Amino acid sequence: MHCLQRSVVIDRLAAMVSNSPVTSTLIAFVILAGSCGGLLLTVGFRHHLPSHHEEKDTQELLKVATGMLATLVALILGLLVSSAKDTLDKATASISRSGAQIITLNRMLVNYGPEAQPARELLRRNLADSIARVWSGNSHRSAIANSQDTRALDEVRESIGKLTPGDERQRRLQANAAREADMLAEGRWLLFEQMQNPLPQVFLIVIGLWLVLLFVGLGLLAPRNSTAVIALVICALSMSAAIFVILEMNQPFDGIIKVSSAPLEAALAVISK
Repeated sequence: MHCLQRSVVIDRLAAMVSNSPVTSTLIAFVILAGSCGGLLLTVGFRHHLPSHHEEKDTQELLKVATGMLATLVALILGLLVSSAKDTLDKATASISRSGAQIITLNRMLVNYGPEAQPARELLRRNLADSIARVWSGNSHRSAIANSQDTRALDEVRESIGKLTPGDERQRRLQANAAREADMLAEGRWLLFEQMQNPLPQVFLIVIGLWLVLLFVGLGLLAPRNSTAVIALVICALSMSAAIFVILEMNQPFDGIIKVSSAPLEAALAVISK
């Protein structure tokens, strides 16, 4: 039992670290340090190599190998940027759709009559709590947070189910409102499942290794002057920035690059009137 509890604690800590906005910055910094370190060490100590390593044939081979590696890295980074941007776009579209569904649900409850006021209040409170929880800067996307949102939506659904319609119009509005609440809850879970796509650690390690090897190769080819070194350091910084952007966009509800809460805040302003 003790081992099981310790395992659960470790898993939770690992999840907190993996979701931390600092992780993206740390990974990008480690890759930058490795790339610049490999570059500077190679530039500084390559004169200790035997003279035949400076021959023209060797230099040409290094150019080909470095070019192949650079092409591979550029292709993989381009695909990752595209995939991460798609994840961010899906999250943005889902948030906008949720805002529209909340406004629609609230309008149905308003049309139902004063009896639906408790359900409206539950809906408003759930939306305000959800915005505060996700966009406060102190929370991270998790199954627990999503469960809280869905549980609150279940309360709204139960409140709608307890309504006693007095005519056909109210029965129709109750059925439509219940269906809209179900669709809203389903959308929340769908969004959560779509966001469960972190980049594998092994993949990040391989990308980082490729970048280090690339700048080691460039260091063997670069002239020994400050202009060349500064230009290559800027390239390394750009590559690390690309990794940072990929990791940030792949976690749309954590870190610096976040999905905007504007659609939900607009919906909250509408249903609070």
